[in-house]
Amino acid sequence: MAVTTPLRTALDLGCCLRRREAYAALNALARAFAMTSTDFKRAMPRYRRRRGVVQLRGLVGLVDPRIESQRESWVLLAIADAGMPLPEPQVWVERDPGLRYRLDFAYRRLKVCVEYDGEDAHAGSDQRAYDEERRRWLREHGWVVIVLRNGDFTGDALERWLRELREVLVPTYSNRRW
Repeated sequence: MAVTTPLRTALDLGCCLRRREAYAALNALARAFAMTSTDFKRAMPRYRRRRGVVQLRGLVGLVDPRIESQRESWVLLAIADAGMPLPEPQVWVERDPGLRYRLDFAYRRLKVCVEYDGEDAHAGSDQRAYDEERRRWLREHGWVVIVLRNGDFTGDALERWLRELREVLVPTYSNRRW
């Protein structure tokens, strides 16, 4: 028995959950039910004065159904919070005809990518070998590859990868203060 719509559920979670989890839930529901940030924005007036609406307002503009996991959502949110330009999610790079690599996030023009290695998806030795080969090829072809893991979302680890990303973006976006 349906009790609420996916849109309503997403917006409720956006108000009630902690910020990172709320953003991940918004992206997951947008992906599962083909919703966009515009869909969320249209429904926002009914949330006026609701507890958590300030958080929700800040997150709906960032919603992107191309983001495939909770931690990928956290990556994009950390980049946005740092005031840096947002990368494009799920970018395909062609290596050879018929062989392409997909990157979690990329700044195509700058050849910079940010990859999140989840414990489950990147645990096997075959997957690790594939990741190493793919990243080696990318680096040999001028890409900067920043790899994140589970512990990279707080404290010094968070600051380390954000600083690394900031340093490679600065030559292009040098008029910004981060």
